[in-house]
Amino acid sequence: MRKLLSITLVLILGFSGISFKEKAVLFYIGSQDKTENASISLCELDLSTGKITLKDNFKTSPGPGYVSISPNKKNLYAVTSDNKISAYAIGADQKLTYLNSQPSEGLNPCHVSVDPSGKMAFVSNYTGGSFAAYTLAADGKVNPATYSQQFTGTGPNEKRQEKAHAHFTSATPNGKYVYTVDLGTDHVMNYVVNTQTGDMKPNPAQASFSAKPGAGPRHFVISPSGKYMYLLNELDLTLTACSISETGVITALASYQTVPADFKEPNTSAAIHMHPNGKFVYTSNRGHNSISTFQIKANGELEKVDEVTQAIKTPRDFNIDPTGKYMIVANQDKDNLVVYEINSKTGKLTFKHESIAVKLPICVAFL
Repeated sequence: MRKLLSITLVLILGFSGISFKEKAVLFYIGSQDKTENASISLCELDLSTGKITLKDNFKTSPGPGYVSISPNKKNLYAVTSDNKISAYAIGADQKLTYLNSQPSEGLNPCHVSVDPSGKMAFVSNYTGGSFAAYTLAADGKVNPATYSQQFTGTGPNEKRQEKAHAHFTSATPNGKYVYTVDLGTDHVMNYVVNTQTGDMKPNPAQASFSAKPGAGPRHFVISPSGKYMYLLNELDLTLTACSISETGVITALASYQTVPADFKEPNTSAAIHMHPNGKFVYTSNRGHNSISTFQIKANGELEKVDEVTQAIKTPRDFNIDPTGKYMIVANQDKDNLVVYEINSKTGKLTFKHESIAVKLPICVAFL
């Protein structure tokens, strides 16, 4: 009888689609620490409790602020304050082994990403106001830049838009188009890319998209379908929903405030991420010290549905674990991580706990 019950249970579980998944997920933390002790941290998130454990630290060049993991999970790429992009191999034990570096082709690289095919990497240089593209070798090493562009111009915000400031670069899900955000001139540059050769050229259908003057576009996310872009504007504290055509043309649909209308203190928007289920977009604010939740409507437009502030201080970055259960918030000015639990049906956040200390955390990347 006991054996029969066991077989029946296995069949029920099998047909119901239930499986015993991983109990923990790993992630890396990039840091703004510019001392000789600068490192990238490896952490583990317990999916049953939300507890974070620091597993290891890997010494790097100073200021390994932003990191990006290749689609095959075998390599990690970091930009550092010595103006380089560096490649690391991710071992079976998740330890990082340095492979090589290349110049970032500009000053103060603030963002790095890898295209969906894993064949190219893109770097945005904030202070230098430039962008560079690289092909990646089969072993994960970074080849010399195949393309770079120096941006020029200004914006109406004299303190923050006195020159070009490239801030973020990412490809569309199909890998055909690459967009680079210039906070300094309120533009999103639009490129057609050949990942086999590393060649890039301005998109003939739209060389650039113009954001609202003074908006200061900073980061964006693109829907899994590739049909919508959500552009976070750092300076006017808005989130702009955009459509993307089959030829890569960006068109603004509507904009939304990321902080309450009655909040008048200094604030800058920081990070934006999409829930793994593709139904919600989250943004962070420094000054208001909050995370805002927006629900994605069928037509690609948004509706703000939640806002949380508990234990949040200068949330330079945050991210959502691959299962969609937890959000990790990186508190730059508190030197720690905070855990929120996510309701996948409503998108709303519930404070879980303050977690481990990490020096100047500014990037969260799940493995």
